[in-house]
Amino acid sequence: MAYNEQAFLDFMNRSTTTFQAVLAAREILAEAGFRQLSVGEHWELEKGGRYFVVSNDSYLCAFTVGADFSPEQGCHIGASHSDSPCFRIKPRAELKIDQYLCLDTEVYGGPRLESWHDRPLSIAGRVVCKSDDVLHPDIVFVDFKRPVVTIADLAPHISDKTKVEARQASRMYPILGISDGTESREFFRDFLGREIGRPGTDILDYELYIYNCAPVTVWGGEGEFLASPRFDNLTSVYALLAAITGAENRKGISVAIAYDHEEIGNRSKSGANSNVTEYILKRIYAALGLGEEDYMMAMSRSLIFSLDAAHAFNPMYGARYDQNNRCVPNRGLCIKQACSQSYATDSRMTGIVEQLCLKYDIPYQKFSNHSDIKGGGTIGSVISAMLPAPAVDMGVPLLSMHSACEMIGRKDEESMIRLLTAFYNER
Repeated sequence: MAYNEQAFLDFMNRSTTTFQAVLAAREILAEAGFRQLSVGEHWELEKGGRYFVVSNDSYLCAFTVGADFSPEQGCHIGASHSDSPCFRIKPRAELKIDQYLCLDTEVYGGPRLESWHDRPLSIAGRVVCKSDDVLHPDIVFVDFKRPVVTIADLAPHISDKTKVEARQASRMYPILGISDGTESREFFRDFLGREIGRPGTDILDYELYIYNCAPVTVWGGEGEFLASPRFDNLTSVYALLAAITGAENRKGISVAIAYDHEEIGNRSKSGANSNVTEYILKRIYAALGLGEEDYMMAMSRSLIFSLDAAHAFNPMYGARYDQNNRCVPNRGLCIKQACSQSYATDSRMTGIVEQLCLKYDIPYQKFSNHSDIKGGGTIGSVISAMLPAPAVDMGVPLLSMHSACEMIGRKDEESMIRLLTAFYNER
């Protein structure tokens, strides 16, 4: 399919938390003819059908069944995660420090803390409110979509930058306002209630996150780069959505997944280290009239493309990168390899990716960590151990990973979408 950059930018700007990313993804899928299924209902699937499942409002699995579906084809599974490092607001959020009204927060994942200073920030997430049914409270999704807080750094005149105190999370409480002496003890809950149109006393709990509300920005001498929060890992989520809605798979099952909680270790009901995907895949095969053994045989014929942003070479810190295995922006998607299996890639799966890239003239690169630096990991090894099926880890090269503002080359998202489309089409 043709890459629509404006659609990608719109998705980025809308997907301020994992909840908002799933909401945006649901709209994209519905517009492309995908039908939502409920895990609590009986499934009736058809060959040629397009479907998606949402769990806990933060996990999404979209899939298509080929019109000429044949069980021996297995599944082509693309997997990503939609969460990003940030700050989460605590249940009792109100902090009054001198005359400042602040919010009590905790760090989510591993953000570059100093990058969050002195920026206009906003709030988004999920709010749970009272209802008439005690077992089914009201769920309200909220996104302030405007700057409402900031995290102020200390002026260099009175700070000691050789110390880390200004980068400690307990010194990075967001400022919401200045006290006038009339605010209640629950000033944030009242503020939130006004935003969602409910009394503050109706709010039972919430999962709310601080986010950088700056939109995606084009930059560079020739406008060849993009800067934005949350490129890690919304670049992968959008690539999967664009590919599965545009692919023309006729034989097997194509799957696109967006997990939650990768940034905090994957171990949750909506994370990669859970049985949620296995549960959904088994239900797909059962709804198509196939048994457990059919499913198990299909997994042996399946392939997993695990997608997460890759470390682009930073010329200011060249010694931190392997001298032979670097990737740079605007040179194509990046295949990530590590003998530690922090990346799940093996030579066979690399060969499959390379042949797809060569067949469809898709630019690609390879990345390995510096021999003395462990580097990070992602979901590929977790998923391929859970299902199991062979996997490869790939991503768009990214500068300033885990910063409040990250940067990619403008050409690379298209290379990822083209590869994933080919992956879904080839059988």
